Amino acid sequence: MSDPELPPAPAAEPTALRLGFTRGTAPGKWARRWEKAGGRALELVPVEAPFGRGARPTEVDVMLERARAGERPEGSSDPAPTRHAMRLYTEAVSLVVPADHELADASDVSIDDLELVTLLDHPDHFAEWPAPQPWSDPSWMPADVKAALALVATGAGAILLPLPLARHLIDKRQHAVVPVVGDPELAGSTIWATWDLDRDAPDVQQLVGIMRGRTARSSRPAAAHDESARAGSKPAKRTQPKPAAKKAGPKPGSRGAQLAAAKEKAERAKALRRAEKKRKRR
Repeated sequence: MSDPELPPAPAAEPTALRLGFTRGTAPGKWARRWEKAGGRALELVPVEAPFGRGARPTEVDVMLERARAGERPEGSSDPAPTRHAMRLYTEAVSLVVPADHELADASDVSIDDLELVTLLDHPDHFAEWPAPQPWSDPSWMPADVKAALALVATGAGAILLPLPLARHLIDKRQHAVVPVVGDPELAGSTIWATWDLDRDAPDVQQLVGIMRGRTARSSRPAAAHDESARAGSKPAKRTQPKPAAKKAGPKPGSRGAQLAAAKEKAERAKALRRAEKKRKRR
């Protein structure tokens, strides 16, 4: 028999919803919006893998993961998907150079100017990006992004990386990150919210709705089964911040001045060849 004098057992605290996130994303803003919406605690779980969920995925309810250009998160493709996937945004591309490089203080670098630097090949260099310098011995290729950054620090060359990931991984004493600009832009990586099909519960849908920008007054349906790619609709166009005004040009005689002179010389040569072709056609 139970003792009538004992107080009733306290109600169990609801389990925190676990939001996993890959490095270089900003999960804090979702946690703040979740708190404002009156949801229960949101536990943020960092995942070291720069792309995907890693070889041994962490047990989380929802995952913020990065996918390479043109790819979808693992398990979210037909014909037998195991996960829902909602695309959130596309990341810009950056050039990572040594801290003492001539371009280290530049506000941005154009796609055409990438020809003037030695691009090192690494496992996360997208096929859609300008071709890197091939390794004489394939075994010399760095095993991962951190190994590639170590090579950049030695002055061996530069690498291309998603801008948020680069800013998160670099050592500011050894590296500089320069946004790459151009029209058309280089293909960027995409950030997705993914969750298991069997975890499609109201609490997950509430969090997913917050990520989509839904508020408590919204009357939109709860289902969110990748409206961007599977339904064929396009995500809102990502607005790029206006680049800051460029700093003064390179010092005369510096490597930066030599690169600029080489580029100007090449442009003049192209103009002369075009003029010569027009003259011969007359």
